[in-house]
Amino acid sequence: MNRREAMKSVGLLFGSALSVSTLAVFQQGCTRSKDAVAGVFSDEDTKMMAEIGDIIIPETPDSPGAKAVGIGAFMVKMLEDCYSQEDREKVSAALGYFEDKKDFSSASLDKQTAAVSELDGQVYGKGSELEEDLSRGYKIIKELTLFGYFSSEAGATQALRYELVPGRYDGCVDLKPGDKAWA
Repeated sequence: MNRREAMKSVGLLFGSALSVSTLAVFQQGCTRSKDAVAGVFSDEDTKMMAEIGDIIIPETPDSPGAKAVGIGAFMVKMLEDCYSQEDREKVSAALGYFEDKKDFSSASLDKQTAAVSELDGQVYGKGSELEEDLSRGYKIIKELTLFGYFSSEAGATQALRYELVPGRYDGCVDLKPGDKAWA
């Protein structure tokens, strides 16, 4: 065996050993951890979150509503992948409040809007005595609605003022009444 063949053999040996361990790590990363919970929220929960999101950010003549950008599926994905079990339970408590106390899914749009407005007023109003889980759960729903909507293509380009190539930087720009905020 000459030196060239020996180097090829050593390279092949180390390369295969490294490749096997690397593939094992990649395969382990592709499986869900034991702490991850799949399917925490049902299709009805997803639909209810989409309805609540659409009440928070309704459709206007200039831009689509939150439901049109798929906010329900976005919220479920974020809750399952990025939030703790405790936060998911708080969101479930908020959804339960809407369904149990307000019969949300079978109510008319006016009653749904009134229910969301009432809870929003209690959560963000001063001096309201509201259960902590319910309050935090609603705040998470609203937070995810705003984040998901304004980071979507439709939210950033239609609801906000968007320029693909903005040009020069103006540090202080006057906004007139009715102008959109910058994306």
